[in-house]
Amino acid sequence: MNRSFSMPFQASRATLRVLPCVVLCGLLTACATLPGVDQAASADAALPGAGPNAGAAKGPAPGAASGTASGTATPSASAASSATGVSTPAQGAKAASAAPQWQRNPLPLAQEVPAKPPFAWRTLPDLIGAEKAQLMNTFITPEVNTFEASNVQLLQRLKSKWEAAAQGRFTVLHFGDSHVQGGFGTQISRHKWQSMMGSAGRGMVFPYAIAKTYSQNDYRSTFEGEWVTANSIQVNPKMPLGVSGFVARTASAQAAFTLQFNQQFEPGAKVLKFLYRTSSANYRLRLQSGDVLWESDLQSDAGAMGGTQRVEIDVPQLSDTLRFDVVNTEPQADDAFELYGVSIENKTPGVLYHNLGVGGAAFAALRSQAYFESQSKVLAPDLVILDWGTNDLIYKNKVPEQLEATIVETIRKVRAEHPDALILLTSVQDTYFRKQAITATWEFAQLIRRLAKENDCLLYDWYRVAGGADAMRTWYAYGLAQPDHVHLSATGYAIKGDLLAQAMLNALNWQKSNPEKSSLWTDAQQSELPRSVSAWLKALKPFQSRPDLIRVSASAKGKGTATAAKAALRKPSKAAQSKAKASAKATNSKTTKAKPSSNKTAKPVKP
Repeated sequence: MNRSFSMPFQASRATLRVLPCVVLCGLLTACATLPGVDQAASADAALPGAGPNAGAAKGPAPGAASGTASGTATPSASAASSATGVSTPAQGAKAASAAPQWQRNPLPLAQEVPAKPPFAWRTLPDLIGAEKAQLMNTFITPEVNTFEASNVQLLQRLKSKWEAAAQGRFTVLHFGDSHVQGGFGTQISRHKWQSMMGSAGRGMVFPYAIAKTYSQNDYRSTFEGEWVTANSIQVNPKMPLGVSGFVARTASAQAAFTLQFNQQFEPGAKVLKFLYRTSSANYRLRLQSGDVLWESDLQSDAGAMGGTQRVEIDVPQLSDTLRFDVVNTEPQADDAFELYGVSIENKTPGVLYHNLGVGGAAFAALRSQAYFESQSKVLAPDLVILDWGTNDLIYKNKVPEQLEATIVETIRKVRAEHPDALILLTSVQDTYFRKQAITATWEFAQLIRRLAKENDCLLYDWYRVAGGADAMRTWYAYGLAQPDHVHLSATGYAIKGDLLAQAMLNALNWQKSNPEKSSLWTDAQQSELPRSVSAWLKALKPFQSRPDLIRVSASAKGKGTATAAKAALRKPSKAAQSKAKASAKATNSKTTKAKPSSNKTAKPVKP
């Protein structure tokens, strides 16, 4: 079900300078005066390697203001609230006894949060330097770094969809695990394609602080009220999931969340697709972002045949901070509100790239999304990237027997809802787990190649591009991977994101130059290719190197680990004690019979 509202009112600059202060002060006052309220708000977790945990989350009570029933903010109503410091139910709102009120005391303008930097494309040359980026793309040839297609018609379809972005939209849904959720790679891919074909928006966002997990790299979130969450890392999620892989539910009468971006949005009008579900008609949604104020009643799913709902919010512009207040004006015992995410889109043609990664997720993740069909239909993808596998392999170092069936089922689920969309399968990078090589990554690379061919999917063989077997040690040695040898560094992910975006461009260029060819397909490769990423690192040494943790561990293996060596020094084994006693006995026996060799006094041995 869909409701669309326009934002006809944009307050004057004078009025708007007060609005953010009023809301913040109302929040502080509410937190200080309401009984039983937690004083500390939750924020996103900082560790990129940590998996999201489902459970209850609690934040301070929000200071949301009630507004008009029509869904539009009027200048007179907003000005009156700001001037008097008290928010009052507007005409046509529900009963005053059910609508909460908060005291407002405007803060000095000097305490306003400074605006973030203007919007700018984030590119690999900005991170590692233009010369290094150019040398990398020259060294790693298009023959190595490319999307593969066993049927050239897949590339022809991709070309048509890509070129249509100039006048319409090229939408990407990138599913995956922690390699995707952090956003360091997907942001580079998004910006590279958008800088070429235009930007259709930021894409899907979610307040990850509620789920107690790390955010994507370009924003952070906070929340208020009590929430419970679930996500697709769980085999059997506690609540139905949507396309973002996350859901947050609240029964609080007042709840809120805030998204704070690292830079300003691109100038121009936006539409926010707010994905939610509620069985109550008593909920009211309010959005505030800079000088934009929007609010309306939310429609319930009463009488609907399953699925979820959405509100489309049209705004003239967004600031770097978005605050959403969810207020239940007439709370009932069984009322609940569920949030699935917000898609931030421009009203211009171009590329729209959604990061739908969930840290810790495996290939069965999409199967657990009860609302995948209804919500992905709203997003209307042209390219769907299925980028899982690491969490299927590393714990037992083998390809599970049921994994092939799970991958095929996932492909069929996507294709059933989006028959015209292209599907890209990816292999995973060579990796280690607890300093042990995960050899199953090579087996997975062979499996995913076969399934891509059998199911008419595009393939990005990242295992081969990254450097094949044992490449992770090289990535770590040059600062592109973390010490766990599973996750990459921010720069490592940026390189991966740039290469993925370039791989599509290389495939399209190949198709244009080879119209007579029927396929772009190679054999699986386990050993390092001369033009892979690891070969580039070894040949040109673009970054400062550091000691190889895996090699140190392996060389120490024959002599025993450092821990074992220390333990042996503290307490020798029984076998060693027996051997030492026998040796000492034999030595004493020989010493008794032998004559002294000198009259010098032996030096004492240090303990």
